[in-house]
Amino acid sequence: MDTREFEAQLRRDGYLDIKTKTIDPAISTLPHTHPFDTRLMVLEGDVTIICGEQQHQYRPGDVMEIERGVEHCEQYASARFGLVVGLRHPAAG
Repeated sequence: MDTREFEAQLRRDGYLDIKTKTIDPAISTLPHTHPFDTRLMVLEGDVTIICGEQQHQYRPGDVMEIERGVEHCEQYASARFGLVVGLRHPAAG
């Protein structure tokens, strides 16, 4: 899937806040949550996402999702990490 197809899929699924980002340099985050759903496609580099006892490594072309409120850590293994990310905010109500 290319970035154009991925972004179209994000929009269809309600991920309307879409950005292309680069993270420099390699970092690790402390456990945290987000108040929105996240779906991203890795463009460059790799990242390991840790949720509780589970961890999964993502590389270019991989797509991952994290539901809002799920505690996780991120470990960026490469000096440069590029991604397309879509955020789906909960409906106001």
